[in-house]
Amino acid sequence: MRGSKKTFGSIAGSIGAVALAFALTAAPAGAATLTVDGNLSDWGITVGDNNTSNFSALAGDIGLLASFTEDQNDNAGDSGYLGPNQGGQNYDAEFLGMALQGSTLYVAIVTGQRPDNGLTRFSPGDIHLTIDGVEYGIEVGGGTGAAVTEGDAGATYNLNGSGWTTSVAATNPLQTAGSVWTNTDWIADPIAPQTDVQMKITGSSTQVGTADYVYTANTVTNQHAIIELALDISNLLGEDGEGLIGIYWSPSCGNDVVQALHLASIPTTEVPEPGTALVWPLGVGAMAGVRYRKKLARRA
Repeated sequence: MRGSKKTFGSIAGSIGAVALAFALTAAPAGAATLTVDGNLSDWGITVGDNNTSNFSALAGDIGLLASFTEDQNDNAGDSGYLGPNQGGQNYDAEFLGMALQGSTLYVAIVTGQRPDNGLTRFSPGDIHLTIDGVEYGIEVGGGTGAAVTEGDAGATYNLNGSGWTTSVAATNPLQTAGSVWTNTDWIADPIAPQTDVQMKITGSSTQVGTADYVYTANTVTNQHAIIELALDISNLLGEDGEGLIGIYWSPSCGNDVVQALHLASIPTTEVPEPGTALVWPLGVGAMAGVRYRKKLARRA
């Protein structure tokens, strides 16, 4: 099924319950460097089994732009109440955060969807990234093995009408985990209202980079997986180094979506004469965290 080609803005505008928060922030000088390793302790986050996770003490020195947190019952399996809809831990998207350090955008997602359980009714979607009005897709991978890192094979999931995964197929060999593309097609989930959840590159697609990327299996906990990535966006923002950054991620069934929006700028360098450079300080603008849930249809 081909996706509806919705933009990030149109999808955000179609969501019913939208919570907005605005803040003026700036990455502090000497910010603590984040490491893409699937361990979010450098974000100030504790990820633990049996409802012992803690997302409420985010580190204050990492250049955090925006985050969203919702942690439901870890023991709910794949049929428990998520709040407000059904889905359970195996479909749950619990945390999304993005941080900017210099020109590097860091993204962290915590979910109950491990990459090695993609054929057990649930499977992950790919990541939508919108920068300065241009939409990009980031291949997530998974479904057939354990942890995923950049360069591993991508995966496309086939779903039945209830949103349950029936099979997994390899993507185009160029569509590897962590690869970032523009001008892509999107496959929509089967449950109304449909949203675009899986990326598909075509002959018109262009790869703009590969993120430093990891998607953990059970190295952190048995009940959670972590998607973490870092991407240099200096060539993706406008000429003035400013742009609206939007990101969202969903299971392939579209049951649970996390989104974040942030108007940000990165340092730009001007060289008025040889040997002299002026570097403008980093500033960031308004941010908004958006949350959307959709009921997962039960097996007919």
